[in-house]
Amino acid sequence: MSSVTPQLELPVLVVDRAHWQNTIIGETEPSEYSISTHQGFILSTQGYEFVIPEDLGIRGPNIIQMILGKAQFYAMAYEEGINEYPITAGNLVAMYGSEPFSGFESGQKAIIAIGHLSPPDEDSPQPKFTVLWAGVVNIQ
Repeated sequence: MSSVTPQLELPVLVVDRAHWQNTIIGETEPSEYSISTHQGFILSTQGYEFVIPEDLGIRGPNIIQMILGKAQFYAMAYEEGINEYPITAGNLVAMYGSEPFSGFESGQKAIIAIGHLSPPDEDSPQPKFTVLWAGVVNIQ
C-alpha cells in the first residue's frame, strides 16, 4: 500500500501578479507558466488578493475556467477558503459541448481564468463571466 497522494506529485502554479495576463497593469510582459507533466497541476491562490471593482456588485470569484482550444472549454468551482485547486481530468467539467478533459498533450497552451460567472437574468440573457485573473500554461 502506498502512502503517496497523487496530487502531491503535481507541480504547483502560484497565482500572482507576474503571471496575470493583463497588459494594463504594468509595462513588462506577463510571465507564462510551463509544466512537463500531462496529468495536470495544482493552482494555488494562497496569498493572492483578487481586486474586485466596486461597480460589479460581486463578492469575489466563483469559478475557474480553462481553455485549450476552440472546442475545449472546462471549469471547476472556486470556493472561498480553499486555496489549492487540482487542475486534473477528475476535477474539470466539460462546458459548451466540449469532450471530457483527459489530460494535457505536449505543445498545448492552456488559458486559466479565475473569475465570477453570473447567471442569465432579465438584463442579460447570457451568463456573464467577469475575469479577475488569467494566466497561460505551456505544456511541454
